[in-house]
Amino acid sequence: MEHKTESLRDKLKSLGVQIGTGHIQKPETPSETHTIETVIQGENRENRFGSTFVVEKDFPNGCFHGNVDLCEIPDYGFLAQWARSNLLTSQDFQNIIFLDAETSGLAGGAGTFAFMIGLGHFTATGFKLIQLFLRDPSQEHALLVTLDQILSAFDIIVTFNGKSFDVPLMTSRYVLQKHPIPFQDKEHIDLLHLARRIWKNRLASRTLGNLETEILNLARTQEEVPGWMVPELYIEYLKTHDARPLAGVFYHNEIDILSLAALLNLLAKMLNNPSESNTAHSLDLIAIARLYEELGYLEKAIQLYEDSIAQGLPLNFLVETLNRYAKIYKRAGDWDSAKKLWESAAGYQDIEACLELAKYHEHFLRDPSAALLWADLAKERLETQNLPRINSEINLAAIEHRRQRLLGKLQDLSKEQES
Repeated sequence: MEHKTESLRDKLKSLGVQIGTGHIQKPETPSETHTIETVIQGENRENRFGSTFVVEKDFPNGCFHGNVDLCEIPDYGFLAQWARSNLLTSQDFQNIIFLDAETSGLAGGAGTFAFMIGLGHFTATGFKLIQLFLRDPSQEHALLVTLDQILSAFDIIVTFNGKSFDVPLMTSRYVLQKHPIPFQDKEHIDLLHLARRIWKNRLASRTLGNLETEILNLARTQEEVPGWMVPELYIEYLKTHDARPLAGVFYHNEIDILSLAALLNLLAKMLNNPSESNTAHSLDLIAIARLYEELGYLEKAIQLYEDSIAQGLPLNFLVETLNRYAKIYKRAGDWDSAKKLWESAAGYQDIEACLELAKYHEHFLRDPSAALLWADLAKERLETQNLPRINSEINLAAIEHRRQRLLGKLQDLSKEQES
């Protein structure tokens, strides 16, 4: 049997067929030629739990991100009041750290972890970006310890949707690793909530990417990879150990951090001097006016409502603004000023303004006849407007109840006059 095998090998060789695998050229091994160090300039930081790949970049004072001077520190006073922050001040701006995580899955869940954590903070000479990268999931504890060490120098964390996603996710990972959670003693400012308040009137989407385009006037370069691709690219990297596609992920995370810092400073400027801001639209002004109202700055709110009306508002926002503006005067007991605003809104067929005028004439002027005219007008406009059925029925019942009461009062007055 062995002799036949040898003869077969000899025959194959005589035909030029190479036997074995020694002649076959081995394919290039990505793990040897395209490691993360060859793709991104950084360093490995060791601790007793393992190693974390760390990238640092410095951006000098005077560096712009979109249309915002990244390191021009504004007065954070009003923004701190909105955020109920006791620590956010312009004097202690180096106490702020920006955070954004890239994760192995967008849906979350027990198996989802952060493989890249972007951080950024102001310095005396500019802005520093720090990116922590998880080369392998087995090194997660090392990455979390490195993050803990960095966060320990700061008291304020700023994120975009971090209260709902980034921080809860990483908190769960600290729990799984049985490591103390570094977020519990920090103030957390989530700019998503403020961005929704300020720009909900004119922007259909308030994602960070859309705010970059519409507000910061920033366009990402061709290096950008969309957020939905990020988990895929990392999973592929774990399979191939080819880090080249991750360059776009580092860029994506870097821009997120820089945009966070730019957005914080832009929002602070807008809240402090909204009418003077180059980016403040009349729809933004009424959103900021509501914030002023909620915080008790009624004179500032009134000024902003007047400024927004002067700039020009779409009709639905104009009517809504006139009514909100009137309520300030109503609460202050300035009925004459409120009346003028209600009459302006009523001129645009607004039912709410008609009802307010009915109340004004009934309770303040004690004139049920005039009040009935406004109630009748409210009913007429309700019947001609295409409102949802349930809203229409509720409003109609309220108006009819008011009309019957006013009719009763007029009958009583008529009887008194006759007697």
